[in-house]
Amino acid sequence: MARVLDGQVVHRWLVCAVDALAQARPRIDAVNVFPVADQDTGTNCLLTLRGATAELAALDPAAETSTVLGAAARGALLAARGNSGIILSHWLAGLARGADAGLAGALSAAADSARSAVLDPQPGTVLDLAAEVARAADRADRGGSDRAVLAAAIDVGLAAVDAISERHPVLRDARVLDAGACALLVVLIAWAAATDEQSPPSGVDLSWLPASPAVALPDQDETGFEVMAVLPAGDDGALRTALATVGEAVAVVSEPGEGAGRLRQSHVHAEDPAAALAVLRSVAGDTPVLVTVQALSGVTVPAVAITGTPERVAELARAGAVVLVADTAPPPVWRTALERAVGDAGTGGAHRDDAPSTDLIAVLPGAWADACAAMPAGGTLIAEADDDDRVLAVLRSLTGGTEA
Repeated sequence: MARVLDGQVVHRWLVCAVDALAQARPRIDAVNVFPVADQDTGTNCLLTLRGATAELAALDPAAETSTVLGAAARGALLAARGNSGIILSHWLAGLARGADAGLAGALSAAADSARSAVLDPQPGTVLDLAAEVARAADRADRGGSDRAVLAAAIDVGLAAVDAISERHPVLRDARVLDAGACALLVVLIAWAAATDEQSPPSGVDLSWLPASPAVALPDQDETGFEVMAVLPAGDDGALRTALATVGEAVAVVSEPGEGAGRLRQSHVHAEDPAAALAVLRSVAGDTPVLVTVQALSGVTVPAVAITGTPERVAELARAGAVVLVADTAPPPVWRTALERAVGDAGTGGAHRDDAPSTDLIAVLPGAWADACAAMPAGGTLIAEADDDDRVLAVLRSLTGGTEA
Protein backbone atom coordinates (compact mmCIF):
# COMPACT_ATOMS: atom_id res chain seq x y z
CA MET A 1 0.00 0.00 0.00
CA ALA A 2 1.50 3.32 -1.08
CA ARG A 3 2.06 6.26 1.26
CA VAL A 4 -0.67 8.90 1.28
CA LEU A 5 1.75 11.80 0.85
CA ASP A 6 3.97 10.12 -1.75
CA GLY A 7 4.40 12.31 -4.85
CA GLN A 8 3.15 9.64 -7.25
CA VAL A 9 0.16 8.90 -5.03
CA VAL A 10 -0.70 12.60 -4.86
CA HIS A 11 -0.50 12.82 -8.66
CA ARG A 12 -2.71 9.74 -9.04
CA TRP A 13 -5.09 11.12 -6.40
CA LEU A 14 -5.70 14.38 -8.26
CA VAL A 15 -6.41 12.55 -11.50
CA CYS A 16 -8.75 10.21 -9.62
CA ALA A 17 -10.44 13.21 -7.96
CA VAL A 18 -11.17 14.77 -11.36
CA ASP A 19 -12.86 11.55 -12.49
CA ALA A 20 -14.79 11.29 -9.23
CA LEU A 21 -15.98 14.91 -9.40
CA ALA A 22 -17.05 14.40 -13.01
CA GLN A 23 -19.30 11.59 -11.79
CA ALA A 24 -20.51 13.51 -8.73
CA ARG A 25 -20.95 16.89 -10.43
CA PRO A 26 -24.69 16.64 -11.25
CA ARG A 27 -25.59 15.70 -7.66
CA ILE A 28 -23.37 18.40 -6.17
CA ASP A 29 -24.70 21.04 -8.57
CA ALA A 30 -28.25 20.05 -7.66
CA VAL A 31 -27.85 20.96 -3.97
CA ASN A 32 -26.00 24.25 -4.50
CA VAL A 33 -28.07 26.99 -2.84
CA PHE A 34 -25.40 29.09 -1.14
CA PRO A 35 -24.02 31.72 -1.63
CA VAL A 36 -26.12 31.75 -4.84
CA ALA A 37 -28.62 29.10 -5.92
CA ASP A 38 -27.06 28.74 -9.36
CA GLN A 39 -26.29 25.01 -9.25
CA ASP A 40 -22.62 25.29 -10.23
CA THR A 41 -20.48 24.17 -7.27
CA GLY A 42 -19.75 20.69 -8.61
CA THR A 43 -18.92 22.10 -12.03
CA ASN A 44 -16.70 24.83 -10.59
CA CYS A 45 -14.75 22.40 -8.40
CA LEU A 46 -14.33 20.02 -11.33
CA LEU A 47 -12.97 22.74 -13.60
CA THR A 48 -10.67 23.96 -10.84
CA LEU A 49 -9.18 20.49 -10.31
CA ARG A 50 -8.82 19.99 -14.04
CA GLY A 51 -6.60 23.07 -14.00
CA ALA A 52 -4.56 21.44 -11.24
CA THR A 53 -4.02 18.22 -13.19
CA ALA A 54 -3.20 20.13 -16.38
CA GLU A 55 -0.33 21.78 -14.51
CA LEU A 56 0.96 18.34 -13.49
CA ALA A 57 1.33 17.17 -17.07
CA ALA A 58 4.78 18.76 -17.44
CA LEU A 59 6.19 17.26 -14.22
CA ASP A 60 8.61 14.38 -13.92
CA PRO A 61 6.56 11.30 -12.89
CA ALA A 62 8.95 10.88 -9.95
CA ALA A 63 8.56 14.49 -8.74
CA GLU A 64 8.56 15.02 -4.99
CA THR A 65 5.36 15.61 -3.08
CA SER A 66 6.04 19.31 -2.50
CA THR A 67 6.62 19.83 -6.23
CA VAL A 68 3.43 18.00 -7.20
CA LEU A 69 1.27 19.82 -4.66
CA GLY A 70 2.82 23.19 -5.49
CA ALA A 71 2.14 22.74 -9.20
CA ALA A 72 -1.39 21.53 -8.50
CA ALA A 73 -2.11 24.54 -6.29
CA ARG A 74 -0.89 26.92 -8.99
CA GLY A 75 -2.94 25.22 -11.70
CA ALA A 76 -6.02 25.23 -9.49
CA LEU A 77 -5.61 28.91 -8.70
CA LEU A 78 -5.44 29.93 -12.37
CA ALA A 79 -8.36 27.64 -13.27
CA ALA A 80 -10.51 28.39 -10.21
CA ARG A 81 -14.17 29.02 -10.97
CA GLY A 82 -16.54 30.66 -8.52
CA ASN A 83 -16.32 30.93 -4.77
CA SER A 84 -16.09 27.16 -4.40
CA GLY A 85 -13.17 26.88 -6.81
CA ILE A 86 -11.30 29.69 -5.06
CA ILE A 87 -11.72 27.91 -1.70
CA LEU A 88 -10.64 24.54 -3.14
CA SER A 89 -7.53 26.06 -4.72
CA HIS A 90 -6.58 27.66 -1.40
CA TRP A 91 -7.19 24.36 0.40
CA LEU A 92 -4.68 22.76 -1.99
CA ALA A 93 -2.21 25.59 -1.40
CA GLY A 94 -2.41 25.00 2.34
CA LEU A 95 -1.96 21.27 1.84
CA ALA A 96 1.22 22.01 -0.13
CA ARG A 97 2.56 24.30 2.60
CA GLY A 98 1.82 21.81 5.38
CA ALA A 99 2.95 18.60 3.66
CA ASP A 100 6.25 18.48 5.54
CA ALA A 101 4.31 18.25 8.82
CA GLY A 102 2.72 14.93 7.83
CA LEU A 103 -0.86 14.18 6.82
CA ALA A 104 -2.58 15.58 9.91
CA GLY A 105 -0.48 18.74 9.75
CA ALA A 106 -1.16 19.12 6.03
CA LEU A 107 -4.93 18.79 6.50
CA SER A 108 -4.82 21.34 9.31
CA ALA A 109 -2.86 23.79 7.16
CA ALA A 110 -5.29 23.19 4.29
CA ALA A 111 -8.32 23.95 6.49
CA ASP A 112 -6.75 27.14 7.81
CA SER A 113 -5.75 28.21 4.31
CA ALA A 114 -9.24 27.65 2.90
CA ARG A 115 -10.81 29.72 5.69
CA SER A 116 -8.32 32.54 5.14
CA ALA A 117 -9.41 32.88 1.50
CA VAL A 118 -12.87 34.11 2.51
CA LEU A 119 -13.55 37.52 3.99
CA ASP A 120 -16.70 36.46 5.87
CA PRO A 121 -16.59 32.71 6.66
CA GLN A 122 -20.10 31.33 7.14
CA PRO A 123 -20.97 28.52 9.57
CA GLY A 124 -22.19 25.27 8.09
CA THR A 125 -20.09 25.24 4.92
CA VAL A 126 -17.08 23.49 3.42
CA LEU A 127 -14.87 25.53 5.75
CA ASP A 128 -16.36 23.78 8.78
CA LEU A 129 -16.08 20.42 7.05
CA ALA A 130 -12.38 20.98 6.29
CA ALA A 131 -11.76 21.91 9.93
CA GLU A 132 -13.66 18.85 11.20
CA VAL A 133 -11.66 16.55 8.91
CA ALA A 134 -8.39 18.12 10.09
CA ARG A 135 -9.32 17.66 13.76
CA ALA A 136 -10.27 14.05 13.13
CA ALA A 137 -6.94 13.41 11.44
CA ASP A 138 -5.09 14.94 14.37
CA ARG A 139 -6.97 12.70 16.83
CA ALA A 140 -6.24 9.61 14.72
CA ASP A 141 -2.58 10.50 14.30
CA ARG A 142 -1.45 8.48 17.28
CA GLY A 143 0.81 5.87 15.78
CA GLY A 144 -1.50 4.68 13.02
CA SER A 145 -0.61 4.67 9.33
CA ASP A 146 -1.35 7.72 7.21
CA ARG A 147 -3.90 5.68 5.30
CA ALA A 148 -5.70 4.84 8.55
CA VAL A 149 -5.58 8.50 9.54
CA LEU A 150 -7.09 9.56 6.21
CA ALA A 151 -9.79 6.88 6.45
CA ALA A 152 -10.70 8.00 9.98
CA ALA A 153 -10.87 11.64 8.88
CA ILE A 154 -13.14 10.77 5.95
CA ASP A 155 -15.44 8.71 8.19
CA VAL A 156 -15.80 11.66 10.55
CA GLY A 157 -16.45 14.02 7.64
CA LEU A 158 -19.17 11.79 6.22
CA ALA A 159 -20.80 11.46 9.64
CA ALA A 160 -20.61 15.20 10.29
CA VAL A 161 -21.66 16.74 6.96
CA ASP A 162 -25.40 16.66 7.77
CA ALA A 163 -24.97 18.37 11.14
CA ILE A 164 -22.52 20.86 9.68
CA SER A 165 -24.95 21.84 6.91
CA GLU A 166 -27.71 22.30 9.49
CA ARG A 167 -25.72 25.18 10.98
CA HIS A 168 -26.42 27.39 7.97
CA PRO A 169 -29.98 28.80 7.80
CA VAL A 170 -30.20 28.72 3.99
CA LEU A 171 -29.06 25.10 3.84
CA ARG A 172 -31.26 24.15 6.79
CA ASP A 173 -34.36 25.68 5.19
CA ALA A 174 -33.66 23.98 1.85
CA ARG A 175 -32.81 20.72 3.62
CA VAL A 176 -29.68 20.16 1.57
CA LEU A 177 -26.04 19.42 2.28
CA ASP A 178 -23.50 22.14 1.64
CA ALA A 179 -22.37 21.62 -1.95
CA GLY A 180 -18.80 22.68 -1.28
CA ALA A 181 -18.53 20.25 1.63
CA CYS A 182 -19.80 17.47 -0.64
CA ALA A 183 -17.17 18.32 -3.25
CA LEU A 184 -14.36 18.26 -0.70
CA LEU A 185 -15.52 14.89 0.64
CA VAL A 186 -15.47 13.48 -2.90
CA VAL A 187 -11.91 14.76 -3.30
CA LEU A 188 -10.85 13.19 0.00
CA ILE A 189 -12.50 9.85 -0.78
CA ALA A 190 -10.66 9.86 -4.12
CA TRP A 191 -7.41 10.36 -2.19
CA ALA A 192 -8.07 7.26 -0.13
CA ALA A 193 -8.84 5.28 -3.28
CA ALA A 194 -5.63 6.51 -4.94
CA THR A 195 -3.48 4.96 -2.18
CA ASP A 196 -4.47 1.58 -3.58
CA GLU A 197 -2.71 1.24 -6.92
CA GLN A 198 -5.31 -1.31 -8.02
CA SER A 199 -8.28 0.95 -7.30
CA PRO A 200 -9.74 2.56 -10.45
CA PRO A 201 -11.51 5.94 -10.31
CA SER A 202 -14.82 4.12 -10.67
CA GLY A 203 -14.12 2.61 -7.26
CA VAL A 204 -14.82 5.92 -5.50
CA ASP A 205 -17.97 5.52 -3.40
CA LEU A 206 -20.55 8.21 -4.19
CA SER A 207 -23.56 6.40 -2.76
CA TRP A 208 -23.72 8.81 0.19
CA LEU A 209 -24.48 11.77 -2.09
CA PRO A 210 -28.20 12.61 -2.32
CA ALA A 211 -29.66 11.87 -5.73
CA SER A 212 -31.76 15.04 -5.57
CA PRO A 213 -32.62 17.80 -3.10
CA ALA A 214 -35.07 16.94 -0.34
CA VAL A 215 -37.25 19.90 -1.28
CA ALA A 216 -37.68 22.09 -4.33
CA LEU A 217 -34.85 24.60 -4.52
CA PRO A 218 -35.63 28.29 -4.88
CA ASP A 219 -35.59 29.75 -8.37
CA GLN A 220 -32.48 31.76 -9.09
CA ASP A 221 -33.49 35.40 -9.30
CA GLU A 222 -30.13 37.07 -8.77
CA THR A 223 -29.64 40.38 -10.55
CA GLY A 224 -25.92 40.73 -9.92
CA PHE A 225 -22.73 39.58 -11.56
CA GLU A 226 -19.85 37.25 -10.79
CA VAL A 227 -16.58 39.15 -11.21
CA MET A 228 -13.28 37.24 -11.21
CA ALA A 229 -9.80 38.60 -11.89
CA VAL A 230 -6.22 37.41 -12.13
CA LEU A 231 -3.88 39.98 -10.59
CA PRO A 232 -0.28 40.24 -9.42
CA ALA A 233 0.20 38.86 -5.90
CA GLY A 234 -0.10 41.41 -3.12
CA ASP A 235 -1.95 42.14 0.11
CA ASP A 236 -4.85 39.67 -0.06
CA GLY A 237 -6.49 41.01 3.08
CA ALA A 238 -6.60 44.55 1.72
CA LEU A 239 -8.13 43.34 -1.55
CA ARG A 240 -10.79 41.31 0.28
CA THR A 241 -11.73 44.35 2.33
CA ALA A 242 -11.89 46.58 -0.74
CA LEU A 243 -14.04 44.12 -2.70
CA ALA A 244 -16.41 43.82 0.26
CA THR A 245 -17.36 47.47 -0.29
CA VAL A 246 -18.83 46.61 -3.70
CA GLY A 247 -20.21 43.10 -3.25
CA GLU A 248 -20.53 39.78 -1.43
CA ALA A 249 -19.07 36.24 -1.57
CA VAL A 250 -15.60 37.76 -1.53
CA ALA A 251 -12.62 35.42 -1.85
CA VAL A 252 -8.97 36.03 -2.78
CA VAL A 253 -6.15 33.48 -3.15
CA SER A 254 -2.48 33.93 -4.02
CA GLU A 255 -0.18 31.56 -5.86
CA PRO A 256 2.02 29.55 -3.47
CA GLY A 257 5.68 30.44 -3.15
CA GLU A 258 7.80 33.56 -2.89
CA GLY A 259 9.32 36.11 -5.23
CA ALA A 260 8.21 38.23 -8.16
CA GLY A 261 5.81 37.12 -10.86
CA ARG A 262 3.33 35.39 -8.56
CA LEU A 263 -0.36 35.79 -9.29
CA ARG A 264 -3.60 35.79 -7.32
CA GLN A 265 -7.24 35.21 -8.19
CA SER A 266 -10.16 37.20 -6.79
CA HIS A 267 -13.92 36.62 -6.72
CA VAL A 268 -16.91 38.78 -5.83
CA HIS A 269 -20.64 38.90 -6.51
CA ALA A 270 -21.46 42.53 -7.32
CA GLU A 271 -24.58 44.41 -8.38
CA ASP A 272 -22.43 46.90 -10.28
CA PRO A 273 -19.52 45.22 -12.14
CA ALA A 274 -18.04 48.63 -13.03
CA ALA A 275 -17.56 49.36 -9.31
CA ALA A 276 -15.78 46.02 -8.82
CA LEU A 277 -13.61 46.77 -11.86
CA ALA A 278 -12.63 50.11 -10.38
CA VAL A 279 -11.46 48.39 -7.19
CA LEU A 280 -9.44 45.82 -9.14
CA ARG A 281 -7.79 48.40 -11.37
CA SER A 282 -6.85 50.53 -8.37
CA VAL A 283 -5.14 47.50 -6.82
CA ALA A 284 -3.36 46.48 -10.04
CA GLY A 285 -1.90 49.97 -10.66
CA ASP A 286 0.04 50.06 -13.91
CA THR A 287 -0.05 46.28 -14.35
CA PRO A 288 -2.52 45.13 -17.04
CA VAL A 289 -5.41 43.28 -15.49
CA LEU A 290 -7.87 40.88 -17.09
CA VAL A 291 -11.30 40.43 -15.51
CA THR A 292 -14.05 37.92 -16.35
CA VAL A 293 -17.68 38.89 -15.73
CA GLN A 294 -20.83 36.77 -16.01
CA ALA A 295 -24.41 37.54 -15.09
CA LEU A 296 -25.61 35.40 -12.18
CA SER A 297 -28.91 34.79 -13.93
CA GLY A 298 -30.47 35.30 -17.31
CA VAL A 299 -29.87 34.09 -20.86
CA THR A 300 -26.52 32.65 -21.93
CA VAL A 301 -25.18 32.50 -25.50
CA PRO A 302 -22.11 30.83 -27.01
CA ALA A 303 -20.04 33.97 -27.17
CA VAL A 304 -17.26 35.86 -25.44
CA ALA A 305 -17.29 39.66 -25.55
CA ILE A 306 -13.98 41.43 -24.94
CA THR A 307 -14.29 45.09 -24.06
CA GLY A 308 -12.21 47.89 -22.63
CA THR A 309 -15.24 49.90 -21.51
CA PRO A 310 -16.27 49.04 -17.92
CA GLU A 311 -19.57 50.91 -18.27
CA ARG A 312 -20.72 48.49 -21.00
CA VAL A 313 -19.90 45.30 -19.10
CA ALA A 314 -23.30 44.90 -17.41
CA GLU A 315 -25.35 44.99 -20.62
CA LEU A 316 -22.94 42.69 -22.46
CA ALA A 317 -23.14 40.15 -19.62
CA ARG A 318 -26.93 40.47 -19.40
CA ALA A 319 -27.05 39.74 -23.13
CA GLY A 320 -25.61 36.35 -22.27
CA ALA A 321 -21.89 36.62 -23.01
CA VAL A 322 -18.92 35.75 -20.91
CA VAL A 323 -17.28 39.18 -20.78
CA LEU A 324 -13.54 39.75 -20.63
CA VAL A 325 -12.63 43.26 -19.55
CA ALA A 326 -9.10 44.23 -20.45
CA ASP A 327 -6.83 47.03 -21.57
CA THR A 328 -6.32 47.39 -25.32
CA ALA A 329 -3.16 45.26 -25.09
CA PRO A 330 -3.63 41.71 -23.74
CA PRO A 331 -2.08 41.19 -20.29
CA PRO A 332 0.33 38.28 -19.74
CA VAL A 333 -2.40 35.87 -18.63
CA TRP A 334 -4.73 36.61 -21.56
CA ARG A 335 -4.44 33.17 -23.14
CA THR A 336 -5.41 31.30 -20.00
CA ALA A 337 -8.35 33.63 -19.38
CA LEU A 338 -9.46 33.46 -23.00
CA GLU A 339 -9.39 29.68 -23.10
CA ARG A 340 -11.43 29.56 -19.90
CA ALA A 341 -13.95 32.08 -21.21
CA VAL A 342 -14.35 30.27 -24.53
CA GLY A 343 -14.96 26.99 -22.73
CA ASP A 344 -17.47 28.58 -20.37
CA ALA A 345 -19.30 30.39 -23.16
CA GLY A 346 -19.48 27.27 -25.30
CA THR A 347 -21.48 25.44 -22.65
CA GLY A 348 -23.82 28.22 -21.59
CA GLY A 349 -21.47 29.43 -18.87
CA ALA A 350 -19.32 27.69 -16.27
CA HIS A 351 -22.57 27.02 -14.39
CA ARG A 352 -23.79 24.47 -16.89
CA ASP A 353 -21.14 22.02 -18.12
CA ASP A 354 -17.45 21.53 -18.69
CA ALA A 355 -16.64 20.70 -22.32
CA PRO A 356 -15.58 23.63 -24.55
CA SER A 357 -17.67 23.77 -27.73
CA THR A 358 -18.11 27.42 -28.63
CA ASP A 359 -17.35 28.70 -32.12
CA LEU A 360 -18.17 32.35 -31.49
CA ILE A 361 -16.24 35.22 -30.00
CA ALA A 362 -16.49 39.02 -30.21
CA VAL A 363 -13.21 40.93 -29.88
CA LEU A 364 -11.67 44.37 -29.91
CA PRO A 365 -9.40 45.37 -32.82
CA GLY A 366 -5.65 45.94 -32.66
CA ALA A 367 -3.60 43.88 -30.23
CA TRP A 368 -6.52 41.74 -29.12
CA ALA A 369 -7.62 40.87 -32.64
CA ASP A 370 -4.05 39.87 -33.51
CA ALA A 371 -3.65 37.83 -30.34
CA CYS A 372 -6.93 36.03 -30.91
CA ALA A 373 -6.15 35.14 -34.54
CA ALA A 374 -5.69 31.49 -33.52
CA MET A 375 -8.64 30.76 -31.28
CA PRO A 376 -8.69 28.03 -28.65
CA ALA A 377 -11.35 25.34 -28.94
CA GLY A 378 -11.85 26.06 -32.62
CA GLY A 379 -13.38 29.47 -31.99
CA THR A 380 -14.06 32.03 -34.70
CA LEU A 381 -13.84 35.82 -34.69
CA ILE A 382 -17.26 37.30 -35.38
CA ALA A 383 -16.90 40.99 -34.57
CA GLU A 384 -13.71 42.98 -34.92
CA ALA A 385 -15.06 46.38 -33.95
CA ASP A 386 -14.39 48.86 -31.19
CA ASP A 387 -18.10 49.63 -31.14
CA ASP A 388 -19.70 47.77 -28.22
CA ASP A 389 -23.11 48.41 -29.78
CA ARG A 390 -22.07 46.22 -32.70
CA VAL A 391 -20.95 43.48 -30.31
CA LEU A 392 -24.19 43.81 -28.33
CA ALA A 393 -26.22 43.46 -31.51
CA VAL A 394 -24.36 40.27 -32.39
CA LEU A 395 -25.12 38.82 -28.95
CA ARG A 396 -28.79 39.70 -29.18
CA SER A 397 -29.04 38.14 -32.61
CA LEU A 398 -27.98 34.82 -31.09
CA THR A 399 -31.10 34.82 -28.91
CA GLY A 400 -33.49 35.95 -31.62
CA GLY A 401 -33.36 39.60 -30.62
CA THR A 402 -31.95 42.57 -32.54
CA GLU A 403 -30.34 41.54 -35.79
CA ALA A 404 -26.59 42.19 -36.13
